[in-house]
Amino acid sequence: MRQLREFRGEVPEMSGAVLTEAERSFVTTLRAQRAARPRSRRPLLAVAGLATAGVAVAVAVLLTTTTPPAAPPSAVGSASASAKAGLRPVSVAEVLDLAAAVPGVTPGPGQFVVTESIVQDQAFFGDDGRYLYRMKRTTWISSDNTKQGAIRSENLAPLPFPGRAVPAGVPAAGSVDENVLCPAKGGEIRQDYAFYGTLPADAQGMLTYFRKFPGGGADKNFYLWKAGTELAGAAMPAAQHTAVYQALKLVPGAQLVGDAQDAAGRGGVAVGYVNAAQGIRYELIFDGNTFAYLGSRSVVVDAAKAGAPAGTQLAATAQLSVTVSDAAPPVAPGPKQAPCA
Repeated sequence: MRQLREFRGEVPEMSGAVLTEAERSFVTTLRAQRAARPRSRRPLLAVAGLATAGVAVAVAVLLTTTTPPAAPPSAVGSASASAKAGLRPVSVAEVLDLAAAVPGVTPGPGQFVVTESIVQDQAFFGDDGRYLYRMKRTTWISSDNTKQGAIRSENLAPLPFPGRAVPAGVPAAGSVDENVLCPAKGGEIRQDYAFYGTLPADAQGMLTYFRKFPGGGADKNFYLWKAGTELAGAAMPAAQHTAVYQALKLVPGAQLVGDAQDAAGRGGVAVGYVNAAQGIRYELIFDGNTFAYLGSRSVVVDAAKAGAPAGTQLAATAQLSVTVSDAAPPVAPGPKQAPCA
């Protein structure tokens, strides 16, 4: 260990394009060794080679093992069944590369993508009421946008906003709403598997697509990050799924957050982006073993700007499962909904 520390001390610190290439080489080695030794718990020593002007510089990276979280991983296809030894990631690029490699569902024509999740966000009630609502939501989305789908929302027990009580009269836990999901008429509002398959399959093209999402303001990079987070958990073909995560790597200002919990309380590793004007960090959370997508959350980092104590989790999601079904439940249109045309 002493010799290793001395060796590392002699290696110049890398940055910019060189670091990116080193990370890419390291992640490739990491995946190969994980696949070859899925049950290994030993520290992993990866060596990435960098060549400049015919001179090779060997860089050794030592990662220590971590204990996998006790909570169950996200159920996306067979991702949970392929859990590997937990290795603490060292960069945003590494986390996103590993997440990009996680397989997803592959629905056929006429089938439905069924997504079960937990959602938390701020809610306002009455003149001055403020609390955090929570609900369990299940959606049945036609994979090719040809059939009527459904959405079922069950209210969970609300949480108080810091410094306030939950207002009286908020929707009771256990109450359920069901509504139809009609096939989308316009391409920009479609959220089905077939539509996502028409999106760019490369990082730069996907980053350009991010710019089409609504939003604006001084921090353009934040809106790129926000667009990417809206697509991170969507069921889509492997090429587009990979492009989303590779595009997120190109957003300047993204940071490795480390340990985090999703809306279901499952532990994972997070990467995020701080919106300085809002005083809020927007995070993506991944399983610490499989790097499957777990969910997202927004956390206060500046109390004065956000109007809540630092560390407060405002909005959060937890993607519990993504599966494929041949049918959606028969649901009548809600009180304010028109029948699907």
